[in-house]
Amino acid sequence: MEYKSIRQTLAMSSSTAKPKDAAEEEYQKRLNGYSTYRSGIEFEGHEMFAVAFRELLNVMDSVRGMEVQVESLWAALPPIARRAYLMELIGAEMQSTNSIEAVHTTRKEISDALDAAVADGPHKRLSELAKLFLGLSGENSATLELPKTLHDIRNIYDQVMAGELREEDKPDGMVFRAKQVSVCDGFDREIHQGAWPESEIQVQLTKWLALLSDEAIPPLLRAVMCHYAFECIHPFYDGNGRTGRFLLALQLSKHLSIPTAISLSPVIADAKGRYYKAFDDAQHPLNCSDVSLFSYRMIRFIATAQKNIISVLGEKKTLLDTARKRLEHYARTQGITELQRNMLYFLLQEELFDDAPKPISRRLMREWLGVGERKTNTALAELVNRNLLEFHGSRPIRYSLTATARAEFLQ
Repeated sequence: MEYKSIRQTLAMSSSTAKPKDAAEEEYQKRLNGYSTYRSGIEFEGHEMFAVAFRELLNVMDSVRGMEVQVESLWAALPPIARRAYLMELIGAEMQSTNSIEAVHTTRKEISDALDAAVADGPHKRLSELAKLFLGLSGENSATLELPKTLHDIRNIYDQVMAGELREEDKPDGMVFRAKQVSVCDGFDREIHQGAWPESEIQVQLTKWLALLSDEAIPPLLRAVMCHYAFECIHPFYDGNGRTGRFLLALQLSKHLSIPTAISLSPVIADAKGRYYKAFDDAQHPLNCSDVSLFSYRMIRFIATAQKNIISVLGEKKTLLDTARKRLEHYARTQGITELQRNMLYFLLQEELFDDAPKPISRRLMREWLGVGERKTNTALAELVNRNLLEFHGSRPIRYSLTATARAEFLQ
């Protein structure tokens, strides 16, 4: 890569100037360059900026190109398959964003949280975070908007961290934290001090909101610059990383497909060391808030997430097409009704597109297939008699494919 950080440039220079003076001179050149995007936010006396260097432009172009493939694959899926895959993505995103912060979360907790969020039932651990992701995806028919005020940021934080904060970590200022904190990397090494006092946090986040809506900066670049700035400001004692990654997903959802927007945390979790190093490098005093390389690395994470989606959806769509053909052949030769075929197709999509599929209730089956209770119950009972479905529990009764059905349609 040709672009070098200010610190790297100084290391290669033969200048006899003091490092701080040489860094300041290089900073001024870059800040006022023709290809520089300025943020309006200062850290340690230097305005955060990004230079649109060649490799950064190339990876942004790559993301735009792959997004066409993601959207095409997504649009080709039946609605039930999209919903099942969406639930899988949200679950993986929630679990991964917690694991990045070494917060243990089980798949059962995620599943219960999603159930509670979908049904708008009693609060469970992480159910408020699940509601946020459902709002981001539009699954609950109410699209979540970008924050416009400081209180909007606080409200999102409260949902992300609902039930997860120790008493001593709860915000104690008017909106944010009142005391000073150190920002550390993934190995608990101090990188720098977060903004302080609270009045300065509010000033910095007001500028952050302005950056959030600055359409003069390309959307992808603006999103990752905002992510960096939020983590540097560090407005809370705990939960800044999880809140910052959700805000990043929210920004991405306004310009990229929902699958892409909510697939980033698993990629970051797999490359946790590189994620923290990107912050560490950008926050070095001699780099003077140049986030060009940070932005490049973050957008590469987005590109990796897209590649994963394209691979997974392509494979799952092929398996679903094969299963549908087998199901149609079975329906013709074994004499099951159209409704029963649709019920089996529903459960096949759940099975293929959610890595942890859950049994489906009669109510959900009725809602998605648009049939009455009597017809639904009769059709389900016949499929149970044929050993294609098995039921679980009693209130409510839920159904899943049997091993016989999986062997018939999926293997």
